[in-house]
Amino acid sequence: MTTSVIEHDKFITHKPIISVCGKGGVGKTVFSALLGRVIVENGLKPLLLVDADPVGGLVSAIGEKAVKTLSGVRDMFIEETRKGGRVSSRQIADQLDYFILNALVEHHDYSFLAMGHTNEKGCFCSANKLLRSAMDEIISAFAFVLIDAEAGIEQINRDVTCNVNRIIVVLDASQRSVDTLNAISNMVDSSIITVVANRVLPDKLLNITKNIEIAGVIPENETLKQFDRDGWSLWKLPSDNEALMAVRKIAEITGLI
Repeated sequence: MTTSVIEHDKFITHKPIISVCGKGGVGKTVFSALLGRVIVENGLKPLLLVDADPVGGLVSAIGEKAVKTLSGVRDMFIEETRKGGRVSSRQIADQLDYFILNALVEHHDYSFLAMGHTNEKGCFCSANKLLRSAMDEIISAFAFVLIDAEAGIEQINRDVTCNVNRIIVVLDASQRSVDTLNAISNMVDSSIITVVANRVLPDKLLNITKNIEIAGVIPENETLKQFDRDGWSLWKLPSDNEALMAVRKIAEITGLI
């Protein structure tokens, strides 16, 4: 393909529900955190941030403390219910409002929901299914939904992202990140895919295949690396930080702000 940069693409014609995807280690959580900051700073509120990666990471990236997760609340419910007898999948499904109420962290400009990792096995609905159901319930209350997805393609394969109207795939310079992009583009309509290159030199962009445009490149940045390494909130980066400015430009180019 001929690699190009999107010049103008106002693709958002209704509520933006954005999923940030990619191979593990490409920097999608950092990108999600920075994009969330840009969205809030530009008045697209309230924002729902969803940490859909069972491993987590978005929590600390935006400066949040440890929070309850959907899966954790569900596991506690199962344990408490079992003390009084057998618990069924139907009982779990009927408690969705309870799970959301206990797991959702609410602030003035944004709210945060983490999927977490379940310890339950067997017939109970998966954490991915629980997340999908929760999102169906609450997204109407928000102006913008931003999901930091699990690494790889599992959540796309399981239709966790069924309500998503834009998928942002983050690449690094590795062939495996390109392979993940290609796998995703084979599973969804390529017209909803936007590609962001993270820590990629311009000459490496030619490795990207298929007719998918590049929305922008996020450069290596020592201040960002220090914040990430030390666990500081990326929402506290200086407003003129080079990486943050690159994400802001990407949001402008793609019509997100």
